[in-house]
Amino acid sequence: MAKLTFKSHVDWSGEGVRGIAQIRDKQIIIDEPSDLGGTDQGPNPVELILAALGGCLNVLVSMHAKKHGVELNGVKIEVEGDLDPDGFLEKVPGVRPGFQEIRYRVTIDSPSPADQIQSLLEHVERICPVKDTLRGVPTFAIPPAYSGR
Repeated sequence: MAKLTFKSHVDWSGEGVRGIAQIRDKQIIIDEPSDLGGTDQGPNPVELILAALGGCLNVLVSMHAKKHGVELNGVKIEVEGDLDPDGFLEKVPGVRPGFQEIRYRVTIDSPSPADQIQSLLEHVERICPVKDTLRGVPTFAIPPAYSGR
């Protein structure tokens, strides 16, 4: 299969730090809680990273369950991460601005044997694009474009 390129376009709303992401024909409001300078009208970027990981794991569990002989009654994925705001607020030198650790728990409600569920989970963890990306992928800025004066 040929390489796929996924895109998102984010515009500042003109209000606080709120942005609006356009992804295909979908819009997502991205904001911050009021204590971080936002208006709390949407999830913040790091919450979206956690949701992306949980969402990716959910897609893959439901996509590959039958291949592993797993009958699904339900899937629940909890994701949390530790981030020290002193890093991105530049209050303390040397503090990482991103997540220091991310943890998740996948709970599968299924009458299927435990070894088949475990096989499914191992497969999903190995192929999850978001989990792989969080391990580290080259990320770089394209030279900025300026408009106006």
